[in-house]
Amino acid sequence: MNKDPRVITLLNFNSEIQPQELFPVTQEGAAAVIEENPFAFTLAAVLDRGTKSEIIWTIPYHLQKKIGKLSHYFFTDKSLMELESLFRSLPGKPRYITDAPRTVKELSQIIINEFQGDAEKIWTNHSSDYVKSVFSRIYGVGPGIASMIVLLLEKCFKIHFNDLDHRNMDVKPDVHIIRVFQRLGFIDFPDPEEALKAARKLCPDYPGSLDASTWIIGKRWCTQFSPKCYACIM
Repeated sequence: MNKDPRVITLLNFNSEIQPQELFPVTQEGAAAVIEENPFAFTLAAVLDRGTKSEIIWTIPYHLQKKIGKLSHYFFTDKSLMELESLFRSLPGKPRYITDAPRTVKELSQIIINEFQGDAEKIWTNHSSDYVKSVFSRIYGVGPGIASMIVLLLEKCFKIHFNDLDHRNMDVKPDVHIIRVFQRLGFIDFPDPEEALKAARKLCPDYPGSLDASTWIIGKRWCTQFSPKCYACIM
């Protein structure tokens, strides 16, 4: 079946995106923390709710500066009140500051109790559905974040999920993707469920392959106000 030319452009652009572009940060060295520490990656990812991506991906860096070694054992040993105080002390904070302690504590407990203290074991030799099911059990982590995690694992950390899994790997329908999809005419109104349906229809073999390129376009050119249509590849 012939693909929509707009979809082909998005897929071609997706192949050109470098991992660093998907981990925007506010501090030099913050991206390295994400890339080198699997727990740091999972910690930032589960907090990605309604906060600028640059802030979210820099949080592990700030935490490491505050507490030294960034370890899941630290978060299981602290009370929720102590963790909330810690998050409030950071230069960049998650939006849902009272929820963040529970989210990170549950993540840390799962890693210790079910994966022998090794975050990488969540996805090593597992399907994307399994990985999504693990993260979806954590407080505050919905299908969008779970899908985002497996997409980033595949694109940025070269974790290879099989082709059958690809059919079940969705876009994360955040504000950028919804806005770009609507402006491209893929959806008629801004709704996360409509964006999911559109991606599945446009790329049934791998809906999530539209995620990174659409997200970058929304961040770089197709902004909410004063979009740079003249510069956009679309």
